[in-house]
Amino acid sequence: MVGCHQCGPGDGVGWDSDLVGGACERDGHCVERCLEGGDFPGGTCSLRCDEDAECPDSTFCVDEAGGVCLLACDVDDDCRRGYACEDVDRRGHPGKSPVCIDD
Repeated sequence: MVGCHQCGPGDGVGWDSDLVGGACERDGHCVERCLEGGDFPGGTCSLRCDEDAECPDSTFCVDEAGGVCLLACDVDDDCRRGYACEDVDRRGHPGKSPVCIDD
């Protein structure tokens, strides 16, 4: 389920991606949006969404920060340091999805 965690900027999603999953300090560090503080230590790049179909492969649309794509995961080691694999409410669908979020 989990995609490329060590991809470079613009190369999809992952720990170093400026699309979804990479660390950031402000929106300009990401393709669209930098989520900061709270559930996102060190910031994380993300995209706005209302359902999974609007997110890249290996991510889910979750009901955080008004609807955002976050990295999918199976275990904590799938997530970068400071993050854990947690079940979070989905956006646009019932149930929860496992994503990388503050541990």
